Amino acid sequence: KTKTVTEKVWEWKHINTNKPIWTRKPADIEEKEYIDFYKALTKDTEDPIEYSHFSAEGEISFKSILYVPKKAPRGYYDNYYKKSTALKLYVRKVLISEEFEDFMPRYLGFIKGVVDSEDLPLNVSRETLQQSKVLRVMSKKLTRKAIAMLRKMAEDCEEDDEDDEDSEEEEEEEENEKECKYDTFFAEFGKSLKLGIIEDSTNKKKLAKLIRYETSKSEGKFIGLQEYVENMPESQEHIYYIT
Repeated sequence: KTKTVTEKVWEWKHINTNKPIWTRKPADIEEKEYIDFYKALTKDTEDPIEYSHFSAEGEISFKSILYVPKKAPRGYYDNYYKKSTALKLYVRKVLISEEFEDFMPRYLGFIKGVVDSEDLPLNVSRETLQQSKVLRVMSKKLTRKAIAMLRKMAEDCEEDDEDDEDSEEEEEEEENEKECKYDTFFAEFGKSLKLGIIEDSTNKKKLAKLIRYETSKSEGKFIGLQEYVENMPESQEHIYYIT
């Protein structure tokens, strides 16, 4: 006699097939995707003023996307020495910390983004992480990348200025074009770079080149020390400044 046996069978379906944006190749990602991810990550309603997507390989491997916000949060410098949200830490795509501050020096606390490490252990305490050699190496690389991102913004503005000078005829709209991204950034976060010169002796020279000043002849424009020196008349022997 035939016996009927009922057997329960499980069929698994992969619902979320999207790869995390930081694991994809930058060439395959549209700018809108970066902006949408930033807004979802930070809850900011403004677009970021700049971002950098990169992979670090060698003795330490990790992927990261760093963002520069367009505006400083209200009371940002009043809370400068308090805890910040900083960067989100992932280890092999698993979220480890929502607020991991130890990657960036305090003066770069305005930088937002994610870091995904291949080398850190998944089950490790925050105290152990803070003593990790891997973490110190990652911190140095992330700091260098963040400063390089700011330097690129500044250089792009200088190139725009040169292009404007070379143009003999410009339409009225072009003459009144928006200020460069770095000017907007420096107006919001320039104080952070000045604090960085005091706090970070390793990157002091790099940061000094990013500082901007208004001079008696710059007509309201903020310029770097190098540009000021290049424009000095031969008869000028001294530079006077007010602190």
